Amino acid sequence: MTTGQGSAGGGRLRGLQGRRRSRHLWFAAVLLGLPPVLHLASADLLTFGLLWYAAATLIGSRATAFDRLVIAGAALIGWTCALGLLAGHWPWGLHPVVLAEATALPLAAIRLIRRPAPTTVPLPLRARLRRAVPTHDRPVLLCAAAAAAFLLYPLLRRDAVGRLGTVLEAEDLGRHAALYDTILRLGGLTSLHQGEAAETVMLGLGTYPQGSHLTLAVVTSFLHGGTERGTPLAQASLFVTLFTLVTAALTAAVLWAVRRAAGPALRGWRALALAVPATAYLIVAELPRLHSRGFLSEVFALGLLAILVGLAIRPLDRTREQVAVLAALTVGISFGHYLLLPAAAATVLAWAVVNRRSWLRHWATVLPIALLSGALALFPPYVNQQSAGTADVLTLPGGIGPVSRHLLLPLVVAAFAALLTRSARANRPRRVALGSLAAVSLLCFGVMEYQLVTVGVTSYFYEKMLHQLLVVGLICFAAGLLPMLGRRTLAGQHPGAAASAARRPGAARLRSGAAVLAVTGCLAFTVVSNAQPDGGPTGWAGSAGRDLLRGEAARPGVAERVAVIAASQPRDGRVAVSLAGSRAWGETVEDWGSAEDNLWLGVLNRDQGRSWRVWEWALHLRSAQDVLDFAASSPDPLRFYVDEPSQLLADLKALTVGGTPPGLAVSVLTNDGRGGLTVQPVDLG
Repeated sequence: MTTGQGSAGGGRLRGLQGRRRSRHLWFAAVLLGLPPVLHLASADLLTFGLLWYAAATLIGSRATAFDRLVIAGAALIGWTCALGLLAGHWPWGLHPVVLAEATALPLAAIRLIRRPAPTTVPLPLRARLRRAVPTHDRPVLLCAAAAAAFLLYPLLRRDAVGRLGTVLEAEDLGRHAALYDTILRLGGLTSLHQGEAAETVMLGLGTYPQGSHLTLAVVTSFLHGGTERGTPLAQASLFVTLFTLVTAALTAAVLWAVRRAAGPALRGWRALALAVPATAYLIVAELPRLHSRGFLSEVFALGLLAILVGLAIRPLDRTREQVAVLAALTVGISFGHYLLLPAAAATVLAWAVVNRRSWLRHWATVLPIALLSGALALFPPYVNQQSAGTADVLTLPGGIGPVSRHLLLPLVVAAFAALLTRSARANRPRRVALGSLAAVSLLCFGVMEYQLVTVGVTSYFYEKMLHQLLVVGLICFAAGLLPMLGRRTLAGQHPGAAASAARRPGAARLRSGAAVLAVTGCLAFTVVSNAQPDGGPTGWAGSAGRDLLRGEAARPGVAERVAVIAASQPRDGRVAVSLAGSRAWGETVEDWGSAEDNLWLGVLNRDQGRSWRVWEWALHLRSAQDVLDFAASSPDPLRFYVDEPSQLLADLKALTVGGTPPGLAVSVLTNDGRGGLTVQPVDLG
């Protein structure tokens, strides 16, 4: 009888193993077989979603559906950056089928070799949905959706020209747009194609960190099926939309990390009490400034840093998964904006020290992952060392809005106060949070002291360091909530609470909900009423979020001029030079949006590698003689665009009575009387 039972048990085990192996093979077959089929059906975007979903299902640690999507997406970004090095050498570039197959192979291999998940009792559909999206995730999802709607609203009510006008003042974004377009067309990082990129990328930017541009180019490749679609203006409009989505993703990443770091402190809908004020702080006070300046690489890397800090504070259950995800995030941060690499490394080090017993048991896996990810993370600073290889770079000036100290300082002080309590110091997650916050604070202090000693004032890169402190401070503040306020205040747990709630469930829910709404409203009102920069109008009226929502910085007229010039530019090898409108220097009214027209002309005409000198020269008000001298000294033939009527056009005609110089061509911009512009070449002689 015992022998029969053993045989039956062995048969069931073999049957279970066979079914599991069959499911793994089907998983691999679907991942490897569907991308070519979907490509033939012009549905490559479905392949993108399939790979993301497949990566999320491979996470063996306990996690909600939202957790899995965030972690899998972050890991795939690191993988995409590493894959970009290969794409620069194979002949297929960023073709979606090739990228999909290169990603599906390791995903299928991981599915085949990973330890099987324990068998669980099947749950009803409703119960599975509640487990996949628990109550404490819903406030974060709602706030992330609200932030995305807030940021996308100025774009969705405009056409392609209007969208370009919303970012026309963002000088940095004009360079980022050229990098993105070049990577998309060359099929790889420009640091691996510097010769081919010299025509379209500004001098010195060919080796700039390109993780964000590469990721957006890959998304565009899946969106368009690997083919170039639309005009350069349509491509630029898509890029502006993707940049806005990256900014919204940063908000979602910070909110996710805040909720994860808080842990059991904010159960259920109590998460609203922190999610809503954090969302208001980000989208009303700080993120619109980063967005209006066009800091694509920094916004991209800050989102990855937020996820890394959240995972370092509360790690995944499986150590190997934790190490692999932290490694992928570190690679993505370095490729995105390696100024954040010291903060990421310090956070990973804090996790490694506090949790050393868990990962030392798996040193044979951890060591090769650390060596490989370390080598990949060093690639961007290595290739860019000629452009930014010294500490003097930290003192360079640049256009940037200062961080609101009156909001940041109380946040950081409160986070330190919470994390330095005895109960916090006895808790592993909060020790990691304290180490991360202390490291980033010291980095900010070091950059500040270096700038003060070297040039006497703080400048561009110090403000960028404060952006890191803002993100890390928010997350670490959430980690310290429980020891600071106590479990009774946050989670409603106190002696007799369960019995009282059982006797009067409706009253308990009402009291809890009213308290959550009251705290949420008070904190959100406090943040919004102090959302202004340090100085100027107070509250919402002086906030960057209000300006973004109302389109205060939009330049639709200048965007139309850029689009009209680019569309009418003859393909004769000449570089377009706009002298229409006002210039940044030399006129009584400065209009930076107007002066940036030549930068964006270089993007639409795909000649920024040649036209960047024109952009610098045309920032100033120029005379007719300046125009003739510049045309004579330029290595490239030029076509100048001027207003008609204008004094500059009259002076040019007077100076060229004897004939137009051979390197000079002039076209005039005229209002057609219906609010539009027309372009006509003019013979000066």
